Amino acid sequence: MSQKQMPRLGSAIASTILSVLGAVSLVGVDKAQAAVLTYQIDYDDRSYFKVDTSLLTGIGYEGYEQIPVFEGRYYGFTVPGGRQYYDLAAGQATVLFYQREFRGLFASGGDNVSGVFSFPGDELDPEPFYFEYSIGTYWYTYYGSEGTVLNGYYDSYRAYNGGPWERWDRFFYRDVPVSLTLVNTEPEPVPEPLTSGGTALALAGLSWLKQKKKMAA
Repeated sequence: MSQKQMPRLGSAIASTILSVLGAVSLVGVDKAQAAVLTYQIDYDDRSYFKVDTSLLTGIGYEGYEQIPVFEGRYYGFTVPGGRQYYDLAAGQATVLFYQREFRGLFASGGDNVSGVFSFPGDELDPEPFYFEYSIGTYWYTYYGSEGTVLNGYYDSYRAYNGGPWERWDRFFYRDVPVSLTLVNTEPEPVPEPLTSGGTALALAGLSWLKQKKKMAA
């Protein structure tokens, strides 16, 4: 092959690379359809969570994938004097998808408050009186857009008035129906890995083509 033919060959190869990579990049964007989804938890109109579907890979076990919640608050199952809400992102909540279709939320939490009251004795009852209490709750969501939350509640009390400590304990749990409603879908501005990789390679090919043309001039 002559020296004069080399630039033409380089141009043809570079054009082919750019065409192929451009087509692959567009396919990556169309198939991914990445978005930020916002769901409302119907237990409270302030409760919600957000999930970024660009994290889905499509290679989960038998079509199932779990990705983390990156923002969310849950105002259910707290106790008086305790927390106002649960931070679902800090609590490592995850969302289940099956073949990229939403299937439900996995999350859990708990809260507890405790305290002590003491009263000095008086003329009628010289013995001091002590009263301790502990109140708490825990919860766990089953997956499913029409799923349930298993909620448990407990309290414990101890009292002392000169004799042996007296104690009372109670505990119960219940299933509470909860539904999750998609309320907003925002396009994900970050390009998919395939798209960004294809763009980088295409730019590299374009740079190589310009360099070849400059050398041939």
